[in-house]
Amino acid sequence: MSESLKFARPARSTVDVKEAVLRPAEPRNSVLDGLAQAYKTPLTAILAASAGLSQMGKLSPAQADLVALIDEQARLLSELTTQLLTNARLDAKEAEIHPKPVGVEPIIDDVVASLRSRLENRKIVIDLEDDSLMLCCDRQLILMLLTQYVHNACKHSMTGTAITIRAVHANSKVIFSVHNLGPAIPMADRECIFDHYSFPASLADRTSRTGFGLSVAKRIASVHGGSVWLTSDEAEGTEFFAAIPSPMQTRRPL
Repeated sequence: MSESLKFARPARSTVDVKEAVLRPAEPRNSVLDGLAQAYKTPLTAILAASAGLSQMGKLSPAQADLVALIDEQARLLSELTTQLLTNARLDAKEAEIHPKPVGVEPIIDDVVASLRSRLENRKIVIDLEDDSLMLCCDRQLILMLLTQYVHNACKHSMTGTAITIRAVHANSKVIFSVHNLGPAIPMADRECIFDHYSFPASLADRTSRTGFGLSVAKRIASVHGGSVWLTSDEAEGTEFFAAIPSPMQTRRPL
């Protein structure tokens, strides 16, 4: 590595991993929270280092592939750590919810933008009942929920098919859905797919083995007073739903 390219060593995490594991008196969620926080600093350093190596240029194809793999896997670990952290806080009912009026269309646009590289070769259809649809919610949490849905759809959709993101207002709720065409989810697995602690073994080869993503989505909907569910059929495809109560005005004033 060029001497001109230097990376600061990650500061010692404020949470000692060994300490977090050896504190049996603490609730399980506090331990998970501590571990997740401890992983954040080194993961950030790894991502910075891989970005720096990419910018150096003059890498052989094999070296470039290795750097890309490091970056991809570090980002995956970072996403899982964020999910773990959110899951622990929501499970312990410690999450601070900050509901504010937000536009539904900008939320969907931000989700698509954040997954741009993964959706590069996918056709995305955004189907909004009303472009001025509004929702009172914690924006960051709803972003996380929809990002998980779209990410799942991207992983499991068949090549050349579209991923459709919808939002409608019905029965005082904003109902989000993400649809894709791909293998159907067995009826027996549709209830526990949102439960991390009983994640169906039949789906282990088709999605994240942790199951955290969908359990976090369920908790996010729950803390907003909402619910999640899915439909799945070989011919019609799979569609994940999240209904979020919307007692406020649902459309931006003209």
